[in-house]
This record gives sequence, C-alpha cells and structure tokens, in this order.
Amino acid sequence: MRSIRLAAAGCAAALCLTATACSSSAKSATTTSGPATTVAAPRVQPNGQCPFSGSTSSQSEPGASTGSVLDSVAPTASGCIDNVTFGFAKQLASSVTAYQTAAAGTTGAVLVVTFKGTTLGGDLKPTTVLNPKSVNYVSKVQVTSAADDVTFAITLDKQRPFLVSSSQVPAQLVVAIG
Repeated sequence: MRSIRLAAAGCAAALCLTATACSSSAKSATTTSGPATTVAAPRVQPNGQCPFSGSTSSQSEPGASTGSVLDSVAPTASGCIDNVTFGFAKQLASSVTAYQTAAAGTTGAVLVVTFKGTTLGGDLKPTTVLNPKSVNYVSKVQVTSAADDVTFAITLDKQRPFLVSSSQVPAQLVVAIG
C-alpha cells in the first residue's frame, strides 16, 4: 500500500514539473498570495451610496393568517445593508411592510412591519424596544402593537429602499434596508 502512495506522489510531482516546463515564457510575472484575511465591511457613511435594488413601496409576504408565534428579532449589518430578521417558532406569518406617514416636524422615517394573526413568544413583550449599535441606518426597532396582529416600527435615519424576503425553514422574515 505504501509503494502505491509513493508512486502516486511521484507521478503528481512529475506532472507539476512538466506543466511548469511547458508554460509560456511570456508569463514572466508571477503572483504570490499570502494567507487569506477576512476584513469586516466598513460602515457606510449616512449619505454614501449603497448598491441596493430595493423599493420604498409597500411589500407583502405570504404566510399563515393565524397561529404564528414570533420568537426573535435581530437587527444586523452586512456591509452597507441593514437586515432586521424576524424569527418564528414554527410557521411564518403573513405580513405587510410599508413606510408610515411621517409626522410634521419629525426627522427620519418609520418602516412598519405588521404580522397577521401573530402572538409574541420568546423574550419579546409588547414593550420590547431594541436600540442596535452596529448597524448603518436602523436606530430603533420597537413593538408598537401586540393585539390580534403584531406590529413593529423600524426607525431609520431617512426613507431608504427596502426588500422583504422570507423562508419557511427556518421560519423567518428578513427586511433588508439599503
């Protein structure tokens, strides 16, 4: 068995040497690379450009109209895009996401996510307020209603395009804001 491994290693080495000897001499420059380094994406400046293809129009996602339990909410940043992920215990609730009409004299914008026939679970309560620190545009995520439907208000620095997506496994809804 050992002789087979040695023979295979010898053949591989011979192929590498042959490939090197047959390469074109026009390729005189070589590129070497060191170990790969992962660098966190820098936060985007408030007025900076983000290559994002969302919309500011109302968006709906299908799901159950009753019996859904919302267990978690997690605002995170991925480069210049903020994601607010809503996690469900078993089944995704149907939802509508739209900008709320701004009150006179206020700054910023409020994106409202309404889940139909949903109750709060996990550590979520009708008084839940999240003030995320490591995001670009979201300053607050707050439960604003918990009767029959659950409503969250996402406070942003200004009205920005958003895109809503969902999955059944795991049961979650993601609001991407760019």
